[in-house]
Amino acid sequence: MIAFEKGIHPQKVPANVCLITPFEGSDRRVTEKNPARDVMTDLSTMKAFQINASASLQQVNDKMMACGVRLLFVNDSQNKLLGLITSTDILGEKPLLYVNSHGGSRENITADDIMTPLDKLEAIPLTQVLHAHVSDIVTALKDCRRHHMLVTDESDGNSYIRGMFSVTQVAKQLGTEITPSVRADSFAQLTKALG
Repeated sequence: MIAFEKGIHPQKVPANVCLITPFEGSDRRVTEKNPARDVMTDLSTMKAFQINASASLQQVNDKMMACGVRLLFVNDSQNKLLGLITSTDILGEKPLLYVNSHGGSRENITADDIMTPLDKLEAIPLTQVLHAHVSDIVTALKDCRRHHMLVTDESDGNSYIRGMFSVTQVAKQLGTEITPSVRADSFAQLTKALG
């Protein structure tokens, strides 16, 4: 056995040792009384997946599948954040509506064409999240009629996307289903909602 300074004494590895898996806060069960932060994807500790605005829908879909996510942040060639794109955007009616109004084909559509730009998104300041409960987040997700809600933070005079809440993730942690209110983004959806 090698002798180390400062009282550190390595020992043999036990025969029945296992690899530990990282604590996945996203798998932990919560109740509506838990602090809201318990269901937030914190981008200061988790990597945010991004894609370039010029990426094709196939590239967007491939990256989502490879990363196991349903949302990608969209940036330009200078890495400036432009918006976000979700699996609903690429698999829903947005591509068809885009082709109908702009011509071309689905293969020519880029992330930039159907993403939701930052100026069309709502966000909750981290200062509010720190004083909220899971029930407050559930209500906000239902009221905003989106599947994701961003969280912003301020530091050194700059604004940052600090994290996000996902209907899917919050529902998984609560062990229940959350259905956002219907958002009528198109005439077809409005007709169906009223119908």
